[in-house]
Amino acid sequence: MVLSVSIAWANEASDMSEKQLFGLLNPINSFTANFNQQQLDPQGNPLQTLTGVFHGQKPNKVYWTVFEPAAQTIVINGSHLWLYDPDLEQVIIEPYSDNPEANPISLLLGNPQQLSENFEILGHNLDAQSKLQFFLKPTKINTLYTDLMIEFEGKNLSAISFKDNLGQTTHLAFKQFDLNPIFKDEFFTFQVPKGVDIVSHVR
Repeated sequence: MVLSVSIAWANEASDMSEKQLFGLLNPINSFTANFNQQQLDPQGNPLQTLTGVFHGQKPNKVYWTVFEPAAQTIVINGSHLWLYDPDLEQVIIEPYSDNPEANPISLLLGNPQQLSENFEILGHNLDAQSKLQFFLKPTKINTLYTDLMIEFEGKNLSAISFKDNLGQTTHLAFKQFDLNPIFKDEFFTFQVPKGVDIVSHVR
């Protein structure tokens, strides 16, 4: 009886977390934010730190610019992905997949329903800085990521982190979050600079 009550309470808490997370993600139609990305090894030691600016718009549109330590641009229009490396003077074009198991960022810019279809929401907590954190685990085996966390400060997205199968953790912290800016239609189609080599894997 005690076990049944515990399971029922856990399921109810998970449902409440899911509803609360959906309620925070649903109003996000677009956003702009500065970011700091840190990659950590399994022991928590820093491997790499990136800084830049991230523009996003539903469904699945991204304009991601890295400033430090080396310039890089990633643009996604929902069907194609452009990876521009100005130092190499090269653009790689790939077909885009909105699979949230392979690309956690698509959780922010896709249909929130993907969360319940692909992840178990284990619960949430309020940290010492009054940031609401939601913890997710993939429901399928052989996914690239084993654990995810989505964090909000008030109603603004403040961070997302995910651990891969090698035990490495990527943590993205967002600052100066601007909710629902308006972008022109062509903003998320990358304009290839003249003289840049193009490597296309799109058929």
